[in-house]
Amino acid sequence: MKRDLNEDIQDYPLPGNLKIKKWEMTTQDEEEKYLKAEAAGDLYGVSWSLNHLRWTKKGQEWDTFTVFDGNEVVGSVMTWGLGKERSATENIFVLPEWRRKGIAKAVITKALKFLKEKGKSEATLGVFGDNGRAISLYESLGYRMLFIIIEFGIDL
Repeated sequence: MKRDLNEDIQDYPLPGNLKIKKWEMTTQDEEEKYLKAEAAGDLYGVSWSLNHLRWTKKGQEWDTFTVFDGNEVVGSVMTWGLGKERSATENIFVLPEWRRKGIAKAVITKALKFLKEKGKSEATLGVFGDNGRAISLYESLGYRMLFIIIEFGIDL
């Protein structure tokens, strides 16, 4: 899916005392805290390894926006550059007990505004076609379908 960053980006408030932090994860403890939350966010049962996270962090224009309840991670979105005008908004998650409270909208739009301020004109993301709730969320934030990939496989 893609989002035209030249269009207006609406603000969405966070509930309660939650805060969004542009989180660099400078220590291994912070990286492990992120990975634990990401795994609990149940992104189709797939979570990153510490090596994958570190590799991603070395990427061009990498940033992470994370929602905290005190010191606890509630949700997050990563961004990274895909050329001069385009960036990815990926690895989006909110912990199950915090869903349907506007947290995803708030953190994604924070990331989109950041990318727009950096001069990007488009943000893209990938989503599984059977994840209707996520697709509805992204469409409500101005993302539109870029293309569809159909994969076939067999369980062995």
